[in-house]
Amino acid sequence: MKKNFLLTMLAAFCLVACAETQTKTEIKVVGDLGDPLPTFLYNFQNRQSIAEGQVADGVVTFVVDTVEPVIAMIGRSADGRQSICAVIIDGKPIEVTIKDDKAEITKGSDQNMLLADANERLNVASAPMEQVMKDYREAQEKYNGAIPAEVMADIETRYDAIQKDLFATMKQIITENTDNMIPIYFLCSTGVDDLGADFVEGFLKDYKYKDNKALKPIVASLGGERNKQPGAPVADFVGKDLNGKECHLTDYVGKGKYVLVDFWASWCGPCRGEMPNVKANYEKYKDKGFEVVGISFDNSQEAWEKGVKDLGITWPQISDLKGWECAASDIFNVKSIPATILYGPDGKVIKANLRGEELGKTLAEYLDK
Repeated sequence: MKKNFLLTMLAAFCLVACAETQTKTEIKVVGDLGDPLPTFLYNFQNRQSIAEGQVADGVVTFVVDTVEPVIAMIGRSADGRQSICAVIIDGKPIEVTIKDDKAEITKGSDQNMLLADANERLNVASAPMEQVMKDYREAQEKYNGAIPAEVMADIETRYDAIQKDLFATMKQIITENTDNMIPIYFLCSTGVDDLGADFVEGFLKDYKYKDNKALKPIVASLGGERNKQPGAPVADFVGKDLNGKECHLTDYVGKGKYVLVDFWASWCGPCRGEMPNVKANYEKYKDKGFEVVGISFDNSQEAWEKGVKDLGITWPQISDLKGWECAASDIFNVKSIPATILYGPDGKVIKANLRGEELGKTLAEYLDK
């Protein structure tokens, strides 16, 4: 009897504890809802559905069981491609207002209101970009696509200045919010490449939510960036060659040659455009201790083989045929292609992201002796 009584009390205690730790968060979307209606709420990290909005009297309402804070996106489509606003689900009611096709948080917890303020600051910083893009489109039309170099240089200079200001503002926002989840949203939205590995790594050291699972891709990217730094030893990538034989990147790198690892894909236009440059340098230096190894981001064996044949590629190829899910993407933080890493004979990184004339100039430094 005593044992049963204790078990009953323990069960009751667990129910009370669960009730205390789980709350419901209500999110309302009001204003000019538009079409399609913003009735999708999904996890910011993995795009999995959290709740479906209920529509009544021109208001969309989501009710979410909340155990721990999570960043979510409100959207107009289930695939996450038509997101309109990010919110932090933390147990307190949230209201998002849509006006003039712009959605913003108008009510919520302290961190949600700080998120709304951060978004507005970034909107101000990026506003001049609209004029730059307008000028670019007008120049394209005026010069029939052949924009003069001086005009293009002016557009690019203005574009770069706005981008610099935008990222400076974002870094300031991140460093101002060490005790909430706002940095997670901006770190994951922007990525290590644009914010800089040193900045991100330095910030995460003392960040309250540095162990949040949503930051796993960022931590992986930092590891990938370290693998591209000059002097870093080669990190291995395992895939198969065009004949289906398993091979390792370390089968080629660190064997006494200068090796350019070329990340590419048959479907990538810029990769195909850069390939003649890679081929020219390969032909020039292959007899002087230079090798190229391609890591393909293809997901089709047939397309990969055709791309190699059509482009006349003769150097070794490796792929796991997983497209953007290629393991090399995380190992080397490759988020756009084409991309390259040049290794020395000792298997250590010399330089990353060599393209165009810079590739030839760098190779000449080491091989024109």
